[in-house]
Amino acid sequence: MDVSYLYTPALRVDSVVAHLDSLSTDMVVVDLEDSTHVQAKQDARHKIQNFDFSPIRSRGIKLGLRINTIASHDGLADLQLLKALYAAGKHDLQTIFLPKVNHPNEVKIYRALLSGLSCTPRLCTFIETVEAVDNADGIASVSDALCFGQADLVSEMYSPNAAFIDYARARLCVAAARHNLQAIDTNSFEIKDMEKFEAECVTAKGYGFTGKAAIHPDQLAGINRVFAVSPEMVSKYQSCIEAYMSSTTGFVIKDGEVIAPPFIAKAKRMLSLYQR
Repeated sequence: MDVSYLYTPALRVDSVVAHLDSLSTDMVVVDLEDSTHVQAKQDARHKIQNFDFSPIRSRGIKLGLRINTIASHDGLADLQLLKALYAAGKHDLQTIFLPKVNHPNEVKIYRALLSGLSCTPRLCTFIETVEAVDNADGIASVSDALCFGQADLVSEMYSPNAAFIDYARARLCVAAARHNLQAIDTNSFEIKDMEKFEAECVTAKGYGFTGKAAIHPDQLAGINRVFAVSPEMVSKYQSCIEAYMSSTTGFVIKDGEVIAPPFIAKAKRMLSLYQR
């Protein structure tokens, strides 16, 4: 399961290749949206169209692309770029991150437009508007993963409303769990105090997030430490299921812990997520 997502502006993707030896990320997300200035988006698309991503993929690192919203000309141009890349046999960017989605029907439109590609990409949808929070479950039902965009959500408010942000995070994580999707936490602008950053990761995991976005390589170690799924945890879930299934009673005590049907349901859900 992927847990760390390093974002890089499309025009600076060369720097990722230059520092591959020190990167420990599951996915590099090339960003055409917020980190690419509106006047530079065409140059960024040209960069992606001609860029050699093979050094990144040869390291076993996956690649994603955050495009602009379909409600903009740049978003339409980004989709045309994807169509051209796939038509040329360039399938490096296999996960597409969809920003500013408000309703599940928007995700369906993206799917329809991308359905004719030679290889169908995964769609990771951002929950980053007030309307999207209200529609989180419906959006989850047609997405392959959910991402939380706190900065954009806050921009719709007069003031950062901590209670609503907590509610939004909870809605996203519950919706993701219901549909057995990954829930990817928002990026953090904390790039100096790594203890503070790792504490943010622990808090996010407590909400139910399964991974986190990074904007700086120094953040990756903390993300991987907190969110990575250990072989021991997978083994524990598997042994609990096996112990319960071989029992003739409704409750089993294993290693001093009581194992009951709700715990087995949780174990099966987690294994399904981890082993996708």
